[in-house]
Amino acid sequence: MMVSAVPASSSWRERLRAPRRASVLAAICLAGCATTAANSPVTHLSPPPPQALSPADSYGLFLSGQQAASDGDLGRSAGLFDQASVSDPDDPYLRAKAFSVLLLAGQIDRANAVAAAGPVDGDETVTGLVLLSRGVDALSEGRGRDALADLSDSPALGPHSIAAALIRPWAAAAAGDWKTATAPFGTGADKLVVAFGGLGRAQLLERNGRLSDADAAFKAIASTREPLFVLAYGAFLERRGRTAEAVALYGQAAARAPDDATLALARKRAQGHGAPPAPPSLLEGPADSLVNLAALLVADHQPEIGLSYLRLALRLDPSRTDAWVLAGETLAQLGDVTGSRAAFLQVKAGSPAYTAARVRLALSFQEVGDRTQALKITHDVLASAPGDVETEVVYAELLRDAQRYSEAIAVLNGIISRAGSHDADARIYYLRGANEERSGKWPEAEADLKHSLKLAPNAADVLNYLGFAWVDRGEHLKEALDMLQRAVALAPDSGAIIDSLGWARFRMRDYAGAVRDLERAVFLDPGDADINDHLGDAYWRIGRQTEARYQWRHALTLTADSALRSALETKLERGLDSAGPPATGAKPPSPAAVQPAPVI
Repeated sequence: MMVSAVPASSSWRERLRAPRRASVLAAICLAGCATTAANSPVTHLSPPPPQALSPADSYGLFLSGQQAASDGDLGRSAGLFDQASVSDPDDPYLRAKAFSVLLLAGQIDRANAVAAAGPVDGDETVTGLVLLSRGVDALSEGRGRDALADLSDSPALGPHSIAAALIRPWAAAAAGDWKTATAPFGTGADKLVVAFGGLGRAQLLERNGRLSDADAAFKAIASTREPLFVLAYGAFLERRGRTAEAVALYGQAAARAPDDATLALARKRAQGHGAPPAPPSLLEGPADSLVNLAALLVADHQPEIGLSYLRLALRLDPSRTDAWVLAGETLAQLGDVTGSRAAFLQVKAGSPAYTAARVRLALSFQEVGDRTQALKITHDVLASAPGDVETEVVYAELLRDAQRYSEAIAVLNGIISRAGSHDADARIYYLRGANEERSGKWPEAEADLKHSLKLAPNAADVLNYLGFAWVDRGEHLKEALDMLQRAVALAPDSGAIIDSLGWARFRMRDYAGAVRDLERAVFLDPGDADINDHLGDAYWRIGRQTEARYQWRHALTLTADSALRSALETKLERGLDSAGPPATGAKPPSPAAVQPAPVI
């Protein structure tokens, strides 16, 4: 990009002062929450440093880097910011920006090299992350003393001091300082963070051969009843040959969390005297801490720092498959589809996270309209892991989205048949009912939807679907309206469900009530073509025809569906009365909303 229009005497950095502040990564906030592997080329191998250009060129490179980041291409953005920082080596802000984006893109070697080239001008979130990354790099290379020094400067680490505190004992152990490594973690931080620190201490005590102290430390954190800590203590008991205690521990935890598959698998393993998980190595342990913190940060809507921690975790343990899956999900949140898919593809067949990674890969194709590829990936996963219910549910939803209702019903029939009609999940009956309704099998659909509500009476989606279907058919109108009002009360921020209530009022000729509900639905979900279409119809019925045409025109810009476009064009040309009967409005959730179980 040419920047010759910028006067040589001007400072473009001054001109970009406001964008600069806005682009700094959000500060970490944890209040209220919480086998040594060879270095993988994918996690940290970076391209060679770019050739230096003139300082003026850095302005165009900066803007191009910003645009690439906005477009969701973190890899290209990182390269452009890197070039910009090399082109203007005296600019510490460009160095900070390049470091941050290179780290997000997984180019850790290059990120650290950029940070080492001179001062980094950023707030403590960036400067602390530089120090954290340097410490992790030293630890990954076996330089425990260097890592310990970098991770001990709490004021300089700023908001990353929590992450450093969790990693520091492992660095001390790598340096041979077992007294520091096994010291009590402290009590001043958040309870969950303290528990993570206690977990690391317990694991290090076990590595140091202090088994009695390790037992006490594991038992203390397991008393929190968090499954993560229960699993860690159970694995310790298994390694010590105390299998009966481990089985009892897992059983008690499973009774409290019956949907936690990891507890059930651990109990089954212990009952069968299978090989327990090995204790973490001096690299796997700190990687665990970073992944746990990253999961909390991503859940707390801080994906940039969460992803940075995941990149550092994978530097320590490139084989950490659940970290690859979470990195893929986080990259998808940031709009980097290519990076997200590359992360999912790092999880190879045979890994416990393989199915989850492939399903998420399939959903990434579905979200951009590539149904064929999404269905192929999911079908292949089922061929390699038949009977995986979460994958079957996603496959059925992808089939429904492709209007292959009979095939979707067959998949759901298989789930119900294996589980038994009394044990199948309410969600399965709901999804089968939705497919039956779409394929014209109303008696079967009604029975399944009713059964789903019997199993889960407060399921807003099911109340919405059945209630609207009754309204659409002119049946059980009072009960249907009550259902839809209950659904709205359960999901007051769902534009789709409020749309169903408003559309039901429209079908029952309560046009004023329909306008009230549909205006609220459009406010909550302004990009939904169907909702805008419905509001236009309601406006027409109360005489607000100019506003009706506006809504129809807007809906036309939001949809590629040929049937809806044809109906909208007819209404715009002739008005509502000549457009034929209105379409139905009730829909089950989109396939992308039916996510597989989390892996963290």
